[in-house]
Amino acid sequence: MVNVTTDAVRRRLKLSEEDISDEDVMAFIEDAAAWISEEISETIDPQNCSKSEADAIANLAAIYSYCHVTGGTFNGTDFTLGDLRVKDEPRDLTANLSFLKQQVERFIISRKDKPFGIVLSEGS
Repeated sequence: MVNVTTDAVRRRLKLSEEDISDEDVMAFIEDAAAWISEEISETIDPQNCSKSEADAIANLAAIYSYCHVTGGTFNGTDFTLGDLRVKDEPRDLTANLSFLKQQVERFIISRKDKPFGIVLSEGS
């Protein structure tokens, strides 16, 4: 199992400890985990999760961190940076932000589309 770290979040957008504190990044990790958990109807623990879950949390926490550093606002995967308002139109983003947002959305969709795990069949 994997632990989402503040360094993993910062590294995604080349942020430093001077840009954003560990305390703020940890808060964004918790926010991202809670939002993703709600979206996929599963509880994800950012301190003990799979690699794909950790990546999704770190990607969304990186977007939140970048918004914080640049004075933007966010709600789920929708965010605002200055005059740029991004809902489901990632083409207006920088390449890194667009990539991170798409990866979070891909993770959520993959979890929502998973079939239910019980299979019933007639005995032979």
